[in-house]
Amino acid sequence: MKYENIIETVSAIVENEEIHKEGLILEYTLPIREHEKMDEHLFYKGNDRNAIFEHRDIILVEMAGINVRIVKESKNK
Repeated sequence: MKYENIIETVSAIVENEEIHKEGLILEYTLPIREHEKMDEHLFYKGNDRNAIFEHRDIILVEMAGINVRIVKESKNK
């Protein structure tokens, strides 16, 4: 999954007037490596290249008033 896919999904939800969005939280589970890559991509998208990246277990993003939580798959899967 790519960040663009999440943007497309959130955009479709935002455009659909029949979906109640207040308090809506979307959660995606990604394989560990893919999760790390997305976390780093989002970090540098919002920070200076000289900033020090530190991987997070849970990535929280707000898009158009919708909260998106991206978690890494547990190692037990």
